[in-house]
Amino acid sequence: MVLHDTAAPVAVARPQVQPAAAPQAASLTGDDVSSAARLNLALDRMGYRLEAVAAGQAEVPPLFLSNVPGDIDDLPDIEGKKAVFLRVMLPLVLAVDEEIAAERSRLLDIMNRKANRLHIPASDHTWLAELAERYDVEDGNLRKLLSRVDVVPPSLALAQSAEESGWGTSKLVRRSRNLFGHTVEVSADGSGMRSFATLYEAVRAYVHNLNTHRAYDGLRRARAQARAEGMRPDGHALAAALSTYSERGDAYVQTIRALIRRNDLNRYDQARLGRVQARRG
Repeated sequence: MVLHDTAAPVAVARPQVQPAAAPQAASLTGDDVSSAARLNLALDRMGYRLEAVAAGQAEVPPLFLSNVPGDIDDLPDIEGKKAVFLRVMLPLVLAVDEEIAAERSRLLDIMNRKANRLHIPASDHTWLAELAERYDVEDGNLRKLLSRVDVVPPSLALAQSAEESGWGTSKLVRRSRNLFGHTVEVSADGSGMRSFATLYEAVRAYVHNLNTHRAYDGLRRARAQARAEGMRPDGHALAAALSTYSERGDAYVQTIRALIRRNDLNRYDQARLGRVQARRG
């Protein structure tokens, strides 16, 4: 359960996917998403296989489902449940990371131009002010802002969503698409748990939480240090800074790290999101 969440709702944008010129558009029918078993078969039929993605032989189709299939727990084996859940989650995580990576690239460009005393257009000043407000950086510290505008490794997001949602089987996910145990001070049903309109919104809120809340400053420092040393952020390493994410403390960290290792989730840290236009489920 998340013990540290932002108080104000996070503005959510629908993932924007540009159609590709060559590949045929990927799509799922209403029948395809009517059950976990049918979704599993449809994803196989589309050629969306985790092994190929992990090996760098295939891109992840941009399929942004609004819900985890409600009967995912009815699948006959645990590996089948995991495969469906990961295939639902991975496009969402990659889409959120792509959005943040684009913002980070623009921020770095502005910082470089400032360092070289080059002209900064008014539109960039406006965008920078809006970005700083969204990431809760009020003192104009661009280095601090840069440490916050960064991606969360898919391995970490997948492991935490699996742990917090029971691989997509929890009642909380079915009821409110709450994948990461987000809490709020006041909730409509009195549960204290936050509700989301889509899974994408839940993933985006989770990443924003790690990127802004003071409880995860250690994670951001570790990520920035990895960047400074020329390395990609590593989910297994960053998990060490999550002892405040749960009342379980260090035991929670060990659980997340074990999930990453046992399921080889680090294989997806370099997965690529395809540019095919896909219908939402």
